[in-house]
Amino acid sequence: MKKSLIAAAIAAATLSPVTVMAQGTAAAATAAPTVGAKVYAPDGSEVGTVEAVQNGVVTVNTGTARAGLPGTAFAMREKGLTIGMNKADLEAAVNGAKAESSAELATAFVADKPIKSSDGVVLGTVSKVEGDDVFVALNNGSVAQLKKSYFGLGADKSLTLGMTSTAFNSQLQASAGGQPGADAQAAPSATAAAGETPSGQ
Repeated sequence: MKKSLIAAAIAAATLSPVTVMAQGTAAAATAAPTVGAKVYAPDGSEVGTVEAVQNGVVTVNTGTARAGLPGTAFAMREKGLTIGMNKADLEAAVNGAKAESSAELATAFVADKPIKSSDGVVLGTVSKVEGDDVFVALNNGSVAQLKKSYFGLGADKSLTLGMTSTAFNSQLQASAGGQPGADAQAAPSATAAAGETPSGQ
């Protein structure tokens, strides 16, 4: 089981917020999105809920998709926070962005390609690829076996995991029973608190 604990901290690519360009809203009061706030379309229909606000990016969860929108995409109207898209439009934009990103991602797995954390720290490089498995030569000398589905493309088109370097290294050591040199195998999960734990090798 020592190789399984790292799994709980890696966000599944399908659940990661996708940055999309929201259509502009008509002139209205300046909005300051806060976590938990409802988001509405121009017609007053509900789009989703603000899930996170970080570094100028507001993550909106529609229930079936997560989108990262710039703070400038929001306006305050009678019902509350409003963007220039309805739920269906936003989900279509997210799915379109994912499809484009997936096509680029498919060609990104090459030997010696740097692997970055969500906070931009280089964790290691691609050692080899076998089917859907990616073997990453980590900076500490160990090798992590990860699934292709755990990766996304960063703004600079680098291969990126959905967790910070601190969280990754903590889970790596935990999965190795405190032995930094041991290999680790990861599996996807939505949050660090996820209960899914695959069987170890």
